[in-house]
Amino acid sequence: MNRGFRNPGKQARSGRLKALLWGCLLSWIVIIFVLSNQSYQTQSIKPALERKFDAETVTKILPPMSFHYNGQFFMTKFNPYDLVEFLFRKAAHLFIYAVLAAIAWLLLRQYRVNSGLSAFIALSLTALIACLDEYNQQFSLSRTPNPEDVLIDMIGGSLGVVVLYMISKAIRRSKPLLRLIS
Repeated sequence: MNRGFRNPGKQARSGRLKALLWGCLLSWIVIIFVLSNQSYQTQSIKPALERKFDAETVTKILPPMSFHYNGQFFMTKFNPYDLVEFLFRKAAHLFIYAVLAAIAWLLLRQYRVNSGLSAFIALSLTALIACLDEYNQQFSLSRTPNPEDVLIDMIGGSLGVVVLYMISKAIRRSKPLLRLIS
């Protein structure tokens, strides 16, 4: 008896899930590089903000804050549109790289790689893609590569892995409870 084929239906589902996750991972990486090649003007949300909200309203909504980032000064009172766009762009970095790392972690778990090693490999991939993204931006006319963005990307990747790990733990813990209820 061949032990590797105990449940052919489950094996087929596992194969389809792996293929789906590979497709998602590769597609997500392509999306990152497509966005990386877009000009700042193409991605800017400032024109939409300026059309929808006057500066005074935006200033009232935002808490007072000021800081320097990559040689630029941001302050709620003086440039609220720039501040909102900055926060939006950095949140996008967090989200995009959280999803990248989460997909990579899920894919590795399908190959039965333990959680810790899956996290390490997923975050290594995240770091590689983030560095390549910043390297790629130096060839775009209106983009400026920023090594600090790699750190933000890594924070996003870490959040993605941690959240997914916590969800998987909660699901595993709830399975015995679900069996008792049904």
